[in-house]
Amino acid sequence: MSSEDVLAGFSGLLVAYCGILVGTVFLPFVASFLLDGIVQILRGNGPKMLLGAFSISAVLAGIGYVLWHIGTENPSVTLVTLGSMSTVAQYLLTFSTALALLAFLSRTAKLLWKTRRAAA
Repeated sequence: MSSEDVLAGFSGLLVAYCGILVGTVFLPFVASFLLDGIVQILRGNGPKMLLGAFSISAVLAGIGYVLWHIGTENPSVTLVTLGSMSTVAQYLLTFSTALALLAFLSRTAKLLWKTRRAAA
């Protein structure tokens, strides 16, 4: 196995893991802005934030899927590697979703706090 083969195998894995990171870490945080958009609609501020967050979420989901798909098409990716990718994705998705929800709750609490202070 030459160094070029090793590099080609590693680059495929790197691309696949980048796709996993985009889909499991960045996407939940952007998707949490969908909830902010819903809050903005309920407050009567219009759908601008919701539509923006939806479009960015769709783009990120597409980018993550394409990167993952390109990376896993590499012949050096075995079933064992796919299993480890699945495990990593599940852990990342669990923690990032929880953190994204905490970030949403923090932004909502800050918004409510500002509203109450302005009313007082």
